[in-house]
Amino acid sequence: MEDRKRGWGRILIVVIAVLGMVGPMASWAQEATPAAPNSGSGPSGATILADVGAVFGSIFFVPFKGLILCPALGLASGVTYAATGGEKGTPEYLLRLGCTGTYFISPEMVQGKEAFQAYEKP
Repeated sequence: MEDRKRGWGRILIVVIAVLGMVGPMASWAQEATPAAPNSGSGPSGATILADVGAVFGSIFFVPFKGLILCPALGLASGVTYAATGGEKGTPEYLLRLGCTGTYFISPEMVQGKEAFQAYEKP
């Protein structure tokens, strides 16, 4: 049991460390001025960083949304449906909020060229 607690503690430390590194980089990226278009001689450093950011973002976001957020809001949706005696508006919203929208983060999202969809609007 102690080994499991230590394992979760290590995972939590890694997640906090990654978020601590990504936060300042995101604010730095928002302050940067747009660069001139590339002459077509290959991928620029910004493109490569966006690709890497998309991969790392998806590595953390896909399991979070698919294994934690969607099931938790699905359960909350069922409880809300039962508690309201069959009213469908709020439970449908909770289910849509947790299980639809963006799962994979694209390089265009990292660069701000494409919108991140938290959920699909009806």
